[in-house]
Amino acid sequence: MATTKQSLAQQRRADLAARLGDISGEQEERLAQYRATAQHLPYISLTTYPLSAEALLVASKELAKKAKAVVFYRRGGDIRIGAVNPSLPSTAKLLAAVRKSEGVEPQVYVISERSLLSALARYPAPRQTQEDTATTPKALSPPFIDLAQLTEKIGQVPPTRLLDYLIAAAVQLAASDVHLEVAESSVRLRLRIDGVLMEVAQLSKATGQMVLSRVKILAKLKLNVSEVAQEGSFSLAVEQGMVDVRVSILPGRSGENIVLRVLVRNRAAFEMTGLGMKERDYELVAKELGRTIGLVLVTGPTGSGKTTTLASFITEIVSSELKIITLEDPIEYHLTGVQQTQINRDAGYTYTQALKAALRQDPDIIMVGEIREIETAETALHAALTGHLVLSSFHTNDAAGAIIRLRDMGVKPYVLAPAINLVVAQRLVRKVCKNCAESYRPDKHFIEELRDAMAGVDRDIFEADSLTDKKFSLLKAKGCQQCLKTGYQGRTGLFEVFAVTDKLEELILKGASAEAIIDEARRSGMTTLLQDGYLKALDQITTIEEVLRSTIAD
Repeated sequence: MATTKQSLAQQRRADLAARLGDISGEQEERLAQYRATAQHLPYISLTTYPLSAEALLVASKELAKKAKAVVFYRRGGDIRIGAVNPSLPSTAKLLAAVRKSEGVEPQVYVISERSLLSALARYPAPRQTQEDTATTPKALSPPFIDLAQLTEKIGQVPPTRLLDYLIAAAVQLAASDVHLEVAESSVRLRLRIDGVLMEVAQLSKATGQMVLSRVKILAKLKLNVSEVAQEGSFSLAVEQGMVDVRVSILPGRSGENIVLRVLVRNRAAFEMTGLGMKERDYELVAKELGRTIGLVLVTGPTGSGKTTTLASFITEIVSSELKIITLEDPIEYHLTGVQQTQINRDAGYTYTQALKAALRQDPDIIMVGEIREIETAETALHAALTGHLVLSSFHTNDAAGAIIRLRDMGVKPYVLAPAINLVVAQRLVRKVCKNCAESYRPDKHFIEELRDAMAGVDRDIFEADSLTDKKFSLLKAKGCQQCLKTGYQGRTGLFEVFAVTDKLEELILKGASAEAIIDEARRSGMTTLLQDGYLKALDQITTIEEVLRSTIAD
């Protein structure tokens, strides 16, 4: 009894300190612990807890604010709520609403105000209502055949509705980004389709300014600021459904330039069989994904499809027997049966913090969207060594480069060598349009170059004698209305895949060069990105020109 009185007295003192603003984060958490003890409830800190959108959205953000409570965990019939003061009438209303909607009795934890603010900051972007965004009417849905007709239609759209139309057009064309670039007297509009920027129209500066203002309003950016970069996001309803848009605004010499990343909400991930891996690589990846420990690393430059590949890996292995947690920025694919949580750097919820918190959730598999610094790399590798399968992405030009860069970042070879299971490097190439592609036979000089480039590739994958066959031919892109006159339609992956064998582990431990690692990986059956590209050109999936465009920098 004396202990309870003492705790209540300490709580009152802490309450007074909080009202006076004289309280540290540590003291605030201690106060929450006192409240938990006094009310015979468990305490939890949510500042680094890996919250999933599925759990948070059991109760709306508005209701959570009013109740000073959030749903922080949901799995089957197990629902957990963190409340600053569980005795508040508004908290009781939230609990009643959850009981009614979920049909279960939630478990209540006591949290601090700091935890509440951290959790509220990690709510996903709200769906836009009719007041703040309008669904594109059928009259504005994009009835175009090619980019020339799109250009013509854009000129007929009222400037106040142009943003809606552009997003709808981007979704229809599977464009990943919309670019609005300000020049002296006009605004250039381009769409990135299949990885390539394509010019659509020249807008007047007045029209561009109206689009800019609408973007800023929807993304809740500062209208009166034009000298510094701004970033934000919003959701927009178009005829095809809800679209999440990430906004980047960069000041330029003639005005503010806009890039809109277009993400179709709740899109499903590709199956692994749809990535474009050849049989050898598919089987090797599938085998490594079946392991219970180790790191699987997907590498490549920005825009090379790493997120799609990781999502397809998760889709391949998801099971009711496994707990899988993903840490993403942003969440791009909806993965059924997976606990997905979004990184929020503004709220202090970084990859490193999220990974450490996720490890306390008893996961079998963790997907870390991206390794950016040494602390995340070391945490991921130690997790891979201590009973978890970890999947992640990294920015390097090739598979061997991932080993070298991790080592250069400061990861010790004796940690790296036993932890890493598999490295996948990739690029994306456009698939040639089969409706208009032209067949041709390359000259003897190129055939000899091709033969030299494919030296060392297993005979069951590539037979050099096929190059002298009379039926041997390649495809050349031409262009038609079906492919928007580009000659290409859709994309597929080029892959460079190796598992860390005993010999490769020994080389990593010795600090071997990238060349030595590549040579050993090729001896074990790996094909390079260029070789995989040539194989796809030989199979008439893409063109030689497209392969060289994608890999020539390497």
